[in-house]
Order: sequence, then C-alpha cells, then structure tokens
Amino acid sequence: MWRWQVVRRGVTLGAIAVSIAPLAVVRAARGPDPVCAVRLGSQERSSIWAPPLDRVVNLHVPDVPIREALDRLAVVARIELSYSVELLPAGKRVCLTLDRVPVGAVLESLLSGTSLRSIVLGTTQVVLAPTRAGVVADVGTGAVSAGGLASTASSSANSRRASVLDRVVVTGSPDGAPQRGSPFALDVIDGETLARHGVGTLGEALDLAVPGVWSWTASAGTLSARYGSIRGASSFGVSAPKIYLDGIEVANPLLVTQLDPARVERVEVIRGPQGAALYGADAISGVVNILTRHDGTPTGAPEVQLSTTAGLSATAYAPRDAFVQDHALSFRSGSSSRSLGLGLNIGTVGAYVPGASEQRLLADADVRVVHANAVFTGTARFSAQRANASTSLIFGGSTTPSLTASADASASPVGPSRLRATASGLGAALPDSSGNRPPFDPTARVPFAGDSATGQSLSQYTVGGTMAVMPNLHWTHTVIAGVDGYRLRGLSTASLPTPVSSTSALGEGQGAADRGTLRLRTVGRFDLAEGTLLAVTFAAEQALTRDVSSALIEAPGYRPGGGALTPVIAPSPTVLRFAQSWINNAGLSAQAMLSWHDRWYFSAGGRAERTSGATATVQHALLPMVGAAYVREYGPAVLKLRSAFGTGIRPARTLARGTSWMGRGGASEGLEPEQQTGLEAGADLVFAHGVSVHVTRFDQEASGLIQPVGSMTTAVGTNGRIVRNLSYTLQNVGAITNRGWELQATARRSSLQLAGALSLVDSRVARTANGYRGELRVGDRMLDVPASTVSLSAAWAARRWSLSSTATRAADWIGYDRNAIGEALANTTREYDVGGPLLRRYWLNYSGVTRWRANASYKLRGDLSVLIGGENLLNVQRGAPDNATVTAGRTLSFGLRSLF
Repeated sequence: MWRWQVVRRGVTLGAIAVSIAPLAVVRAARGPDPVCAVRLGSQERSSIWAPPLDRVVNLHVPDVPIREALDRLAVVARIELSYSVELLPAGKRVCLTLDRVPVGAVLESLLSGTSLRSIVLGTTQVVLAPTRAGVVADVGTGAVSAGGLASTASSSANSRRASVLDRVVVTGSPDGAPQRGSPFALDVIDGETLARHGVGTLGEALDLAVPGVWSWTASAGTLSARYGSIRGASSFGVSAPKIYLDGIEVANPLLVTQLDPARVERVEVIRGPQGAALYGADAISGVVNILTRHDGTPTGAPEVQLSTTAGLSATAYAPRDAFVQDHALSFRSGSSSRSLGLGLNIGTVGAYVPGASEQRLLADADVRVVHANAVFTGTARFSAQRANASTSLIFGGSTTPSLTASADASASPVGPSRLRATASGLGAALPDSSGNRPPFDPTARVPFAGDSATGQSLSQYTVGGTMAVMPNLHWTHTVIAGVDGYRLRGLSTASLPTPVSSTSALGEGQGAADRGTLRLRTVGRFDLAEGTLLAVTFAAEQALTRDVSSALIEAPGYRPGGGALTPVIAPSPTVLRFAQSWINNAGLSAQAMLSWHDRWYFSAGGRAERTSGATATVQHALLPMVGAAYVREYGPAVLKLRSAFGTGIRPARTLARGTSWMGRGGASEGLEPEQQTGLEAGADLVFAHGVSVHVTRFDQEASGLIQPVGSMTTAVGTNGRIVRNLSYTLQNVGAITNRGWELQATARRSSLQLAGALSLVDSRVARTANGYRGELRVGDRMLDVPASTVSLSAAWAARRWSLSSTATRAADWIGYDRNAIGEALANTTREYDVGGPLLRRYWLNYSGVTRWRANASYKLRGDLSVLIGGENLLNVQRGAPDNATVTAGRTLSFGLRSLF
C-alpha cells in the first residue's frame, strides 16, 4: 500500500515560518552551510523541458533530507508534486546550490540514483512514479535507461531532456502515456491557451490550433455545431469527431458547443480514423476528449473568480447593433489530493437578424479524491441554450407582423424569395463582400438565413465519474461510468440544399436521447529486457442509448419510406409522431505498444464491436490500428518520425443524423454504414528555445457516405391545384478520397508565443455506388470542404498587460448557391427542378472567409483586471459556407475579472 505525499503550489506565512525554524536550529548546531557537491547554472536551458518543468527557480538547499528538498522545490516552483514517501531512499540527504535552473534539471539532480521518474500530468501537476529497481529513470520523460545507480553528474550528462513529445496524454492511449511514442497526429490545447484567446466554443478551439479541422460559424436560429472539414469529407451535414467529456462519451457530438476556458484543463484531439481502435464506432473522422480541471488552489483555501463582459455586435441585417453579454462565476477549493470545483456561465446575444436572439447557460461541477493507490474524479455538466429565429430564415415562409411580402402570397404558396421591410424599419441593404453596411434603407430586400426553421432550443447534460486503481507497479485498472443526454427542439437543415418554411409544423421537429456508458480498462506495463518496455491494454465497453425522435405522418405528398417533404414547396398541416428506440453497443478491444531503447515504438490493436437497434439487422465491425514511431535526439533538438493506419465506421443511423432533417429522409434499400480507412505519416521536430514544427501527410478513403438526394413529384392538392412536392431519400454516394497535408509550427520566446497551422485538403469522388441518383460525379470535389485552412495566433504577456490575437481563414470550396435556389423555388412563372442531378446547376465556388479576433487584459491592482475583447473584427456576415447564411458581425466587449 502506498501513501502519497502531495505538495501544494503555495503556502501560508505560518507554514513558511515552521519550515524556516528547523533550518535555523540545524545551522546553529552544525555551523555554516557545507559546500554543496552539485552546482547547476543557467546553462541548463528551460526551453528543452516540457511545462511545468521549464519553470526557472533559485534553490539553495543545505544538508537536508531529500523529502524536505522536494517539498521546498514544490513551494518555490508553484507546482503540485505527488510521490510515495516510502519510495524515497531512507536517510538520503542532499545539498544543492542552484541559480536560475529549470525545475526539470532540479528534479533530475534530486532523484539521481533513485527508482523514481517524473511524469507531467497537467499544467501544474507532476507525479514521481516508480520504475523497475536497479535502473535509472530519465526524469520528466517516462523513459528508462540501464546502468544502475549513477552519480548526479553522469545522470545529468546522459539523461534525455523532456520536450513537447513527452507530454502525458490520455486520448491517444487508454490510460495515459507520454506523447513521445504516439504513432499518429495528436493535438493538445491547454486551458490557459483557450482563456488567453477568449475561446468560448469547441469549434473556435479546434480552429485555433488543430490543422485539418474546420467548423462553420453558427448562424441565426441554430445551436448545433457544423464541421466543414475534418481531413476532408466523412459525411454530409453530420461530419463530427467523437467527443468525450472527462472520458464520458456524449450522445450527440454536434450539440457540444459551449466551453468555459477557466474550467477546462486541456482538449486532446486525434485526427483521422486511427482512434477508432480505442474508441469504436462514430470515431470515423477523429476523437476529441475535453478534460476539465480537477486541481485545487495554491493555498488550499477556497477561491472565487468572477468575470463579466458586455458589448455590441454590429450587423447589416437589423436597424440597430445587437447587445451581447457574458458572465462567469467559478468556485474552487482543496488541494491536488482532494478538490472541488463549481462553475456557472450565463450569456445572451441580441437580434443581429430581426426577431433572432440567443440565450445560453452552462453549469458544471467537478470533484477529485486521491487515496493511497486509487484516484476518483467526478464530473457533472448541464447546458441550456435557445436560439430564436422568428423571421423567415431562407427566402420564404412566414414573416413577422412587421414584415410583408414583396410578392402576392395568394399567388404563391411558398411566399417571396426575398422579404421587403415595411416602414417599421427592419430592412437593411445587403453588405458587400467585406461586410460593410450601406446606409439603412427601409425598402431594401433582405435575405435571412438560418439552420433551422424556427430556431432551436437545447438542453444537454453529462454526469459520471472515473475510478483508477493501481494495486501494484505493473497494473492499472480503470472504471468509467456516466450518462449523457439532450433534449432538442428544431431540426437542422444544414445537409439540405433547399430551404425549410417556418410555417410548417416540421419546424417543431424534436429529438431526445440518453446514453449510458460503462467502460472497463486494464493496462499492464512490463520491462521485458534491458531497454525494452511493453504496455498492453484490454478494454470492454457497454453502452445503451434511448433515442426519441419525431416522425412525419399523414402529410400531403408524403409517401412512407419515400423521403421527407420539404414544405417550402407545398406547405400544409402535418402531424408529428414520436418514436422511441433503443440502441445497444458493445465492444472489446486489445492494444499493445512495444518500446525499444526509448527510440523505437511499435503499436498494434483492434476492436470488435456489435451494434443492435441502430438498423434492422445487427451490425458487427472489426476496427484495426497499427503504427510505428522513431524518436532520436540531436543535441538540443528531438526528431520524431511516425506512421499509422486505422479504420473507423459510422452506422447508417446515428443520433447526430437524427437531429437534422437528413435523419427524416427515407432510406433506400440496403443503406450501408459509412466507413473510412486511412494511412498517415509525419514528422515532429522540436528545437531548443521553444520552437517546434509538425508535418503530417494523410491519405484516406471514405466509403458509403450518406447523402439526402431530392426528387420532384407532381400531385393534385386538396383545392384541386397542381402542387409540386420535393422529397428526400438517403443514398450511399460511393467512395471519397481525402488526401492532403497538415503543418504546424510554434515558437516561444520569453513572454511572446507564436503559433500557426496550415491544412491542404483534396476531397474528391472516387466512384459512385450502384443506384445513386444524386448530383455528384466521379472526379467532383466534395461540397463544403475548404481546399485550405490556416490559423495564426500570437500572445504576449507582461507584468500587467496580456494581449492575444488569432486569425483563421478557410479558402476555396464548392457550396450551393442558395440565393439562386430560393429564387427558383419562389418563381411562379416557371417550374424549376432542384432534385437529383439537376442540382449541379446551383453549385457555386466560394473564394474564402477570414475570421479575426483579439483580446487584451490589464491588471489594475491585486486580482482585479480589465478585459477587452473583439470578435469577427473584419465584420464578415455572409459567405460561409454559402451566400445565404448570416452570422453575427463585428463584436466588441468590455468587462472586469476579479479573484476573491
């Protein structure tokens, strides 16, 4: 049984006095301090150590026990240092005189000749873990080298320095392991970076630092996320990575949008299907694990942080700018061994489109308890959002009382293609391509766009916990149990090229789901021979999902199994019936990683999965993954070469698809699941002075992608008039190739940090499936997939000032010309066919869109700071991903933040 010693990042004056008193007695009894045998200077550069081991400290330790020296180091460096007292060498005393030396070098000196190694678990937490007896651990890396006990000088000369490649991650490995041996691309965004750049949504976080992932900005009336590209196309309208909150799988990844950066420890991202061998179905395009904070406070005393901001969002589609506000309150108490945290966020966005507004609430709680050989963490999260959109959203449908149609509504059942504002003053001229608003014109015709007919309301919750038990030095057992669910009203039309009318009851489409998950993992780590380490993982997972969705019945023009009606063509009363189903998912997985001399790493694994309830028949899948990595040091630089292969699968019926109108379409016979198989290869080069470069080449093939294919029919209405109906059928497209390059670079110099990411993607149709009747042809580029995305960020911090700025850009994609589609559907003089292959006529090439944001803070005194923020500083409201979607304009806010 182990007893863990936990040192907090700060002490009170009384604790300092207690620690100084014994030292005075020792000095009086022993006379002057002895001459220390070890002296390290500033040549031990901090840039070659991973945070927080790169923190520079001054440590003058006389002849004291090693435990006292470690405790003093934790206080000076403000880190949380955890270790087993029994594993420290009994009677060992140390004497150090260290000036401006990084923490990693100090630990390396103190632990020389012991069986302990340091493992970085977070931004401030470091664990001293044991290795096999008789070997010396390379401090800060998790590597083990032979040679028995060595002197401090030889250990310092021969040990490998930590780098960003040694960061411990939990997403790329079942139970946490250094990133050094990972064979695939893995990105980690810490909470400090998110807070510095004012990130409030998951999409903004991914756009900021993860190449190959791009999300479109939410439009009026929508709350769900919309991913334009995750290494190309992996579906239509419902492309999304598989998302976890503290290891608990969320029921619908499209509905997890809100983030409180003050409550997030880090976000870990796997790109591509390689993570499916660990995480199973739906991980076809990647995995995202959001890890919340579980640390305590520097002194253990309760801390309360309050921030409040308010401002205005410019718009070209309303007579006045929209008011925005955001307020956050967080509470934290305890130490790294026992901690409790609470958080509350409330925010609103005014009507930047007439009648539209948004309200959001986010509350969460976390707890951690550390025992002798076990750690328990608990998480609870609840979010509630509402996005109103009372005006016509995409060229038609109902209007508010203050809006009248520019065409005779009796002549066309669909309403106008554009709306004319009355003298009440809701109109505005269209902005130009730069987002500049012309003088207000109450007679101008304005298109309004959105993602749902009448807006969306959403509530989402997550409750669960993790228990990790380490009975001995070889095995770690982990149990993760949790429930995630949502309640949604208002379905997304992102995957449909045609508009949905707000007059129809279809706009009240609803969905709800609850997903319970139980995951069991056992990880074993063994030293097979000198310099050869083996880590094996066995895992079992059982998930049960209750899905409730609305179904369309008894609607004119509706044929059971024939597709979903788009009521903008023929609005009529409809009836929604709620259907409940149960989806059962079970999986078994095994994985092994072999490390040879801390240089070669080989990984292999697979997952067998069984899914019932998602389709009429039970589905089975085998998801393999193999990979290799080679790591070598060249002086102060570390080079890593890596490659990995994997396969992911997504069932034909998913909760994400069920929350859009795509899920209401009838399925063609023999609809196959979506699948993606891919190979990636890359290189990571980490230099001294905090400079790193990462390059990845990927080649993936996605097969069976499901697209809603429209078809026009003619019928006689109840009043004897001829009515055209548009129905959708879900069909497998065929195969899509996703190829491209991903590049990342970071640099850190003193208080300045720079980062950049570039993604180049070519996503094309390789072949079409038999019976496919859509508009895509072999060689076509996939819709809504930018050919290039780029992000540039900079952050600078001084004593009182903190500045950050981020620019992201997506360029060159093909999307629908929704303006032309809306006008064609509203034209009563001609009959337009927008179904099947004829939809190609409404494709449009979009050049690109740039987002620019900036934040600044100034510390007035103590813990009181002034906050200034700017979003969408270029004021672009249209053009992403099409010419009809309207987003919030330039937003400027001002606020205060204080710590109590």
